[in-house]
Amino acid sequence: MRNTRLAATALATGLLCAGLAVPAHAQAGSSAEHAAALRRASEQCGSGQVCFWYSRNFSGTPWRWTPASGYRDMPSNLHDHVYSFYANASACFIDWDPRERRRATPGDYAKAYDTNFGKRIDAVDQISAC
Repeated sequence: MRNTRLAATALATGLLCAGLAVPAHAQAGSSAEHAAALRRASEQCGSGQVCFWYSRNFSGTPWRWTPASGYRDMPSNLHDHVYSFYANASACFIDWDPRERRRATPGDYAKAYDTNFGKRIDAVDQISAC
């Protein structure tokens, strides 16, 4: 039993060091800070929108996208630099090199997306593009 725990702990530590184990919305921070950041995002991102921020924790002014907008390249300040997002609509996040797509559905968010796909996102489109 002890060896199993040690192996599990070593595996978890290795994954964390590689940045693979913790989703962006589950990263460290007080629950009050987390709740305040989510409240700020929900107040700034309307129904049917996906909002993208240059900074972590939904700080600053978001760029808003709706499925009715169809395919859009990210604005130059957000190209490969989406450090947080909040989805109130379904979307497809696109990186062109290497070609990769990520689905986002209502309720998805990341307050530190620069640890993930946010440093690679080039465009956004309707979910059917994924």
